[in-house]
Amino acid sequence: MTKPTRRAARLSLGVTELTRFTSEALRVAGARRSDADVTADVLVSADLGGVESHGVARLRRYVEGLRHGDIDRNTKPEIVRDSGTVCVVDAHNGLGQPALCTAVDLAADRAKSHGTSVVVVRRSNHMGIAGWFAERAARMGVFALVTTNAVPQVAPTGTREAMFGTNPVSYAVPTSEGMISFDAATSVVSRGKLEQLGRLGQPMRLGWALDPHGRATSDISGTVDGLIDRSGHVLLPLGGDGQEHGGHKGSGIALLVELLCGPLAGARWSRHTYEGGEAGIGHFVFCVDLDALGDPEDLGKQLAQLGTEVRAGHPVEDGSSPRLPGDRRQRLTERRRVYGVPVLESVVNELKEIADLLGIRPPALLNQDYPR
Repeated sequence: MTKPTRRAARLSLGVTELTRFTSEALRVAGARRSDADVTADVLVSADLGGVESHGVARLRRYVEGLRHGDIDRNTKPEIVRDSGTVCVVDAHNGLGQPALCTAVDLAADRAKSHGTSVVVVRRSNHMGIAGWFAERAARMGVFALVTTNAVPQVAPTGTREAMFGTNPVSYAVPTSEGMISFDAATSVVSRGKLEQLGRLGQPMRLGWALDPHGRATSDISGTVDGLIDRSGHVLLPLGGDGQEHGGHKGSGIALLVELLCGPLAGARWSRHTYEGGEAGIGHFVFCVDLDALGDPEDLGKQLAQLGTEVRAGHPVEDGSSPRLPGDRRQRLTERRRVYGVPVLESVVNELKEIADLLGIRPPALLNQDYPR
């Protein structure tokens, strides 16, 4: 009989308070106010939408990078090539969030002027959840595709060597009834998700990762440590190992991201992203102005109808309701703006450690237990 997993304690933090603390921590660590504010918004938005693996649990990574000089706190994103509809932005080893935000705003603006646009970013750092950026562009009236490469953690089909990052792909488009938004890694699971499961005391499944001998593993701590140390553990692409369940398809999509965000962006591809201690991550943004495709109002209605039809699909036997990508994140965001953001007690303790390190006030709790 399997021993039940003990539910990890969660504490509730107000959105405003959590955002205040996150931004202040980044500023004290050396970031400019505007950069700190954007980065804090991205991190807290991840927690609001239930993507805790990319939320404030990652704050220490940015704080330490800024304090130790691994992330340049004095630089600004710079447009280094501009042909009108295609632009290249150099992040100069700064925070990834403001660099990609610059690229998204530029891409949406150029698409509104020219119909379509592509903006790539080179020499950047980790940028959080890609969906935040795609949705930012969609609110400007465009269809947006946003993706990024990352440090090598995923083994292409037929190998047991980490060559690709988890390489998320995100897209978003406005409709007459809201927004359709998708954001997912091209691996079966992300390292951040494994770290989150470890904090929760929950297991990982076989088929997500391989050990250094190429064998399936369910050892979370060993896998996470192995990915960080690059000691031979690897994650698997969408579809898993081999071709039986479509692993070659996930591997092919991950390769597409490497092409767009690596060589085509003038950035490094994943196994070289931090060679020599310098940031080399690339981002890619593609936007299409809805006005260029037809009447925006009519398009918005058709997109909304498509979403309605998907949600009305016949449910599977377990009784779960059909939903569109982004539906769950939207529901959680609305609930958590009212009741606060549920943060694991272990993460709250880490935030307190960051506060002590920087000499700032830690985030105040709303209450001891998050309402279930």
